[in-house]
Formats: sequence, C-alpha cells, structure tokens
Amino acid sequence: MPAPDNIYLIGMMGSGKTVTGEILADLLDRDFVDLDGEIQKKEKRTIPEIFAQSGEPYFRDVESSVLDQFSKKKGQVVATGGGIVLRDGNVRRMKETGIVVLLKASAESLWQRVRYAKDRPLLNKPDPFGALKQILIDRESFYDDACDFSVSTDGKIAEDIAAEVQEIVKSRL
Repeated sequence: MPAPDNIYLIGMMGSGKTVTGEILADLLDRDFVDLDGEIQKKEKRTIPEIFAQSGEPYFRDVESSVLDQFSKKKGQVVATGGGIVLRDGNVRRMKETGIVVLLKASAESLWQRVRYAKDRPLLNKPDPFGALKQILIDRESFYDDACDFSVSTDGKIAEDIAAEVQEIVKSRL
C-alpha cells in the first residue's frame, strides 16, 4: 500500500493538532497545512471575527471550501478545525484523500490547554469549561466515526504524539 496522500489531524480544540502536525510534517518530510490559518488568510479576519460577524454556519461553509481546496493536493499533514467532522462531506473528502487521525484528550487536559485562549468563540460562554465538556460529548461519536485511528494526547508532549502517529502510519503501509 502506498503512503496516504494526506494525513488529516482531527480532534477537539486544544488536542494538539497544530503543534503535532508541524512536527509530524517535519518527520515525514511533508508540507504542513493549518486549515484554520488558511481560513483566516482567505477571509482576512480572525476566526472569532468570522463567528461574530458572519456566524458559525458561514464559517463551516468556508471551512468546507478550504478543505476541498487543500484536499486536492498530496503529501500534506493537515491540521483541521475541531468542528470539521460535523459535516459528512468533509469526512468523506478526508477519507477519500488520506488517512484521518484523531488526537484524543480528556476534557480536563483540553481545558488546561485552552482556558486562557481568547480565540475560541465556542467557549465564549458564562461556563466555558462546561461548554467545552458539552462540545466534547456532542462531537465524540463524530470523531470516532471519522478517524482511521486515534492517539491519546493526555500527559504527552507533541514530539511524542507525532512519533506515535508516524509509527502507526508506517505500520499501515
């Protein structure tokens, strides 16, 4: 079996998709793409601004469009946004063009990583930790259904997570 065209990292905000993706891309000598960063470039505004000014449905439309654009290329490690799995078309596109890796983390670990972030519009609530836990519960089955395999990130550094993903990808070839 040849190497997968792309490796898509999915998971909750704070699961380590971007930092792990950058390291994994270096390990595999692949291009790295941060979909959220590409969305911000395309829109010329931040994700919180997109959510505030245009709403989540608009953001999800742009996210799908940017995924479609980048999924046509090969040899990439792609860090996705946490909600990419909410649309069946996105999941189908990722599975057709690569391997989908879920970076799993507990709500407590996620909270430790994102609690001071100001760029998480879905946590802009009176009880942000409660909101985070609810998002995790709501998305868990989407993540599990979308992934080809998962790696736990709790208590691990990004270099170790990237090495673990690399080994699993290699073992599947």
